Amino acid sequence: SISAKSSFNLNANGVDSSSYQIMEQDDNNVTENFVVDINSKLNTVVSGLTKTQPKVEKWTTNGSNVNDPLSLFLAISFDLKNKPEKKNLSYQVADGKSLETYQCSVMSNQLIDINNKPTSVIRVDISKKSGDKIEVYYLSEYMYLPVLIKKDKGNEKYEYKIKDYEISEVKKLQVTF
Repeated sequence: SISAKSSFNLNANGVDSSSYQIMEQDDNNVTENFVVDINSKLNTVVSGLTKTQPKVEKWTTNGSNVNDPLSLFLAISFDLKNKPEKKNLSYQVADGKSLETYQCSVMSNQLIDINNKPTSVIRVDISKKSGDKIEVYYLSEYMYLPVLIKKDKGNEKYEYKIKDYEISEVKKLQVTF
């Protein structure tokens, strides 16, 4: 099981994380447990002591907003909405193990099936130093909601996909994962 939590603020530059924690368990054994406190104004990210992080680590940021693995998708949504002309985006991402800059490429509109219906989405490709790749597909007409996330992490592949959604006459979106 995986449990993760993110706290963040919105400012003129977009989404800015303040804390992040994640715990992964396999048969009641903790396999990963990280906690970080993020202070973009002071250009610091500091890890907390946990079972899998027995030493406090400190990283210096580049002075701009910092995201965590959960808030990253919201930060991209914010930038797609507010900076539609940008095709290359970058984000500092703190996950408790490191502070890394992710490079993102915004691809032109593509079609994917949702509820067996072709739906126009914006694809964003995320590259990491490790070689891991993430593809995220956003619905522009609904505040850039991420509807499909594909991750390649080494030999493992993950896919998170909206399994259904309803649009009422008042254009509200109801989502189930």
